[in-house]
Amino acid sequence: MKIPELFSGVKYRTIGDVSLDISSLACDTTKVQDGGAFFCLNGTKIDGHDFAEVAVQKGAKLLVCTHALDLDVPQIIVNDTRSTMARCAGNFWGNPRDKLSVIGVTGTNGKTTTTYMLQSILQKAGKKVGVIGTIGVVIDNIKKPAELTTPDPIEMHKIFAEMVNAGVDTVVMEVSAHAIALQKMTGVICDVGILTNVTQDHIDFFKTFDNYANTKRSFISPQFCKLGVVNIDDAVGKSIVLDNSKTQSQFHIATYGLYNPCDVFAVKYKYSMRGTQYILNLFDDIKSVNTKLIGQFNLYNALGAATACKLLGVSTDDIVKGLCDMEFVPGRFNVIHLPNDSTVVIDYAHTPDGLLNILTAVRKVTDKRIISVFGCGGNRDSAKRPIMGQISGENADFSIITSDNPRLENPNDIIKDVEKGICNVTDKYLCIPDRRDAIRFALRESNAGDVVVISGKGAENYLDIGGVKYPYNDTDTVYNEYAQISNQGARQQ
Repeated sequence: MKIPELFSGVKYRTIGDVSLDISSLACDTTKVQDGGAFFCLNGTKIDGHDFAEVAVQKGAKLLVCTHALDLDVPQIIVNDTRSTMARCAGNFWGNPRDKLSVIGVTGTNGKTTTTYMLQSILQKAGKKVGVIGTIGVVIDNIKKPAELTTPDPIEMHKIFAEMVNAGVDTVVMEVSAHAIALQKMTGVICDVGILTNVTQDHIDFFKTFDNYANTKRSFISPQFCKLGVVNIDDAVGKSIVLDNSKTQSQFHIATYGLYNPCDVFAVKYKYSMRGTQYILNLFDDIKSVNTKLIGQFNLYNALGAATACKLLGVSTDDIVKGLCDMEFVPGRFNVIHLPNDSTVVIDYAHTPDGLLNILTAVRKVTDKRIISVFGCGGNRDSAKRPIMGQISGENADFSIITSDNPRLENPNDIIKDVEKGICNVTDKYLCIPDRRDAIRFALRESNAGDVVVISGKGAENYLDIGGVKYPYNDTDTVYNEYAQISNQGARQQ
């Protein structure tokens, strides 16, 4: 692709002969191809300009920089390489986003489940749907893994192009706070943007909650969305609506919730371990819903998905069918009924609010014991660790603090941070660093009717220890450990 076409919509100046044909794009030297362009990104820890020479040695024939480099290779100088890369990626792949309807979902919790709800609804409406998110990329029901919740722009627009080629007409995608802050969404204006909620997370990157919250709230704006959908019961969501009305903006925001006046809400809701029943009021169109998904947080997710789909013209009947026919989302409140009549719930909850939501949801559907197995990730927001410890101590009958992707930290140090919060509210807990041992102990301790809640990893298939990803999955571990316990019991008899 020629430079003027590749950099369409970007202000730049040139150094050297830029009458080139660019055959590929990269911002990682391990992905540089001969004849490609290399974008020198300014990171929080490293500067991509420092790797420009390596990129040239690997075959890059164009550098995109914020300042001139002392290298004998053509260069494009721009004010911001991140936003430039996003726009160039769209241009390089033929701007496939323009051929798609896109729904973006941001928020601390609920993004993945909401995208799967959207997929189910839209498929009922006859749409051919693509999904981009934490669990992976789905192109018309064919799934492949993804490294990031929101891919980097080069990969994202490539995925958009693959979706267009596969006949996809609608994309639902998770939009992380990092993606917004790092300008991955530059040039991608969603037809509808949803904000599920904002609670503490990623303080290691954003430094303060306000920075994190303001990044999330910036997504619900004309810069990123044509229409906005927010949870009015969430403090940040409510503030967005109030600010939008004060400025008398022409930007339209639809609201959903359970406790505040809004456009879409539910009444007469009943929760059980088999699902949730409620009456849906969808812009005054009223329908009964009986879904297999459990808990109030999933009710909120359903309301957000229903609101967005209605704004896009999907019929209420298709919306209800889509919600009712959903089986489950991998790693999100997955229920395993064991032969001893105890129950295991596996969930991705890895934030204070997420852990509180899952334990509160389980408490509403059982009068037996709740055994909570959880940990906190290493090299991430350490401030949330004691908070999560306190939440588990207050909302479970017994807690087991264990490892959850310690990464480069000592697992015992992480556990000690969690313990600072739990020891103030209860002494009914144990620290078992090995996650398999922790799950085995919980299963041995569980009696008929008890619920073991294993949170933090969900559908992940690895444990990151010392920077190495070892094969591991919570669901597999439950089945394997329970089988061993059962076999030992049989031998003892």
